[in-house]
Amino acid sequence: MEKKAYLISERICEGSEKVSLSSGGYYRFILTKTGSFTCKYKEEQFRCGVHEFLMLKPGTSLVLSSTSGTFPLELLSIQLSDRLLEELSGEEMNFKEYFEALPSECISVTAENSLMMITKNLISDLAKQENVPELGDSIYRFSLLSLIAVFLARAFRKMEKEGRREPEMKEMLLDSLMFYIKEHITEEIPLARLEREFNISQRHILREFKKGTGQTVHSYIIKTKLALCARYIAEGMPISDVYTKAGFGGYNHFFRAFKKEFQMTPGEYYQICCQERPDHKSKF
Repeated sequence: MEKKAYLISERICEGSEKVSLSSGGYYRFILTKTGSFTCKYKEEQFRCGVHEFLMLKPGTSLVLSSTSGTFPLELLSIQLSDRLLEELSGEEMNFKEYFEALPSECISVTAENSLMMITKNLISDLAKQENVPELGDSIYRFSLLSLIAVFLARAFRKMEKEGRREPEMKEMLLDSLMFYIKEHITEEIPLARLEREFNISQRHILREFKKGTGQTVHSYIIKTKLALCARYIAEGMPISDVYTKAGFGGYNHFFRAFKKEFQMTPGEYYQICCQERPDHKSKF
């Protein structure tokens, strides 16, 4: 069987589960969506969370242990083949030679929030292209892969210049909270649940979230739910299904919040988005 150019995978680890990881014949990059873990490779001990990239060169394997407490460890992984890295390379950068020259078969590096978030989003977009191919798909995928390779290289080049630094705990908490909310947005997420999951007081969560984002936890959850509702409506879902699927407690609450956020009712938004759809149906 012909070796694929790249592989993308996600894994959720419950409790203190141990996970065996192998790069196979690829350069494998592992990112943490929520939680944290520790692993040991030869004489080096790594602790990785939402701010770290972990890279395994071809033929490398290790075992990691979740340190996430009561909420699950969620991992996102992309594996890039030698051939693909060569195809993505240009005059300014040879990705295969660069990653091969890094000083260890297993390396962890701390990245800035923006670099990490962009890379995670690019990998997620690439995974979606595999499931729903569209016009110009091969060109779009190659562009995404090129950007992913660039951001990965920048992360490890930053390590060369500045060395490894420990992320601030406040940043780690904020990222973990936001990812947890996003992944569970269709559910009820009261502060008491966040307190249990993160083993941090509600007052501390409220203070640090407000300080880091400029909004309350409740406001962030509502805005995230409304963004999901807007997407559902644009896809043609009946409004009677939208608010329940997004996890709103009732229609009246959903209606008032939607109108306040978008300055129009859900029905008006539906008409704007969906009246030209060939499969347009009644919104109720």
